[in-house]
Amino acid sequence: MKANQFHSRRNFIGTIAKGAALTGLSLLPSYMKADYDEESLRFALGNLSEGGKDLDKEIKRVGGMSHPVAYDISQAIPWGIIWSNVYYMTNGETGTEAKDLGILNVLRHHGMFYALNDETVEKYKLGEFFHVTDPLTGKPALNNPYYDPKDGVFPLPGLGGVKQLQEMGTVFCVCDMARKVNAMFIAQKMGLDKDEVYKDLVAGTHDGILPAPSGVWALGRLAENGIAYIDASVG
Repeated sequence: MKANQFHSRRNFIGTIAKGAALTGLSLLPSYMKADYDEESLRFALGNLSEGGKDLDKEIKRVGGMSHPVAYDISQAIPWGIIWSNVYYMTNGETGTEAKDLGILNVLRHHGMFYALNDETVEKYKLGEFFHVTDPLTGKPALNNPYYDPKDGVFPLPGLGGVKQLQEMGTVFCVCDMARKVNAMFIAQKMGLDKDEVYKDLVAGTHDGILPAPSGVWALGRLAENGIAYIDASVG
């Protein structure tokens, strides 16, 4: 009886997950839709526990710092990076040093772009894929302009990119489910193997950016650790 209950529960959860995946895919623009099948769902949901333990420790550490905040970077627009700079500046002016501040940037959905190195962006034409325009050329980005930005990338001078924010103590994590799902879309568009694309996205993630089982997994731990939430998908 217990075995039957277990299998029934597992089948039910599987059905819910499948429905959620189908719903999510249906909301995507046509250029980012992969043909859905059971194997694709297994690929997207596979091995999502990797990195969770290390990230959980970092989230707890951020929660124990002064004025802890998390920026939800779900779109490939740089507001979360800009506001992280502003948070350091304005807290410094009001008496809290950078070393004492707790800042977490969650790179999920299209925001995963900011986790990737220049070689990976260029290889898979991710500027075109994610609709990221290089602010210096006005064309689809062939690199990650916001990792170690040149003068003119940001609307204000003196703002640091991902690299500089990491050096100041900001924690960055990237949604591993986003890397898997986007690997499927990229592979389909370019006629490549999704496993190889995913491996490249993982290898092409900048050092120090921690994998999250999913972006919402990380966001779901904010409240229990006293971390404020800011939606950085809009200015």
